[in-house]
Order: sequence, then structure tokens, then C-alpha cells
Amino acid sequence: MLDLGCGAGRDVYAIAQLVGEDGHVIGVDMTPEQLETARKYEEYHKNQFGFAKSNVTFKNGLIEKLDEVGIENDSIDVIVSNCVINLVPDKESVIREVKIR
Repeated sequence: MLDLGCGAGRDVYAIAQLVGEDGHVIGVDMTPEQLETARKYEEYHKNQFGFAKSNVTFKNGLIEKLDEVGIENDSIDVIVSNCVINLVPDKESVIREVKIR
């Protein structure tokens, strides 16, 4: 799964529990400070969920340019975005990017 505009990772961690240890959730955000906060709780959530390894990855970048953050084409099953796409000036570019992921 992919969370566009993940911020501090709250939704990423909720989804991480739902997909289980064999699933994987990628959070993308353009704010390094938000991602720093998200990463700070990775070990905590892994332990809370009883997982042997973390099932989340956080990437810094623009949701309009997913190729620049290393999101491969045809690599994502489900994409979520909680109140972020509406903030992007070029919404069409976001839709084009998610169409191929």
C-alpha cells in the first residue's frame, strides 16, 4: 500500500497493522520533519504489533513525482491519501502518477 502525503505516519501505522507482517506500507511526504517523526515510532509499532520486522518505509518526495522517490510502476495494490491531494496545485499530475503505480 502507498500513503500519499503521509505526514507523521499515523495512517501508515494504522494500515501497517491491517496488512500484517507480510504486507508493506510506503508513506511519501515532502516534509523531512514529518518523516523524522514518523520514523521515530517505527520500532515502537513493530513491537506493539508483534512483528519480527517492520513493514513500513517512509520516503521523502513529492506525490506528483513518485518515480523520483523510487516507487516502481505496477508495484502498488492500494493507494490512500488523507486530505492531501486537494493541497497539490497540479492534481492531474498526481492522478497520472498513481495511475501507473
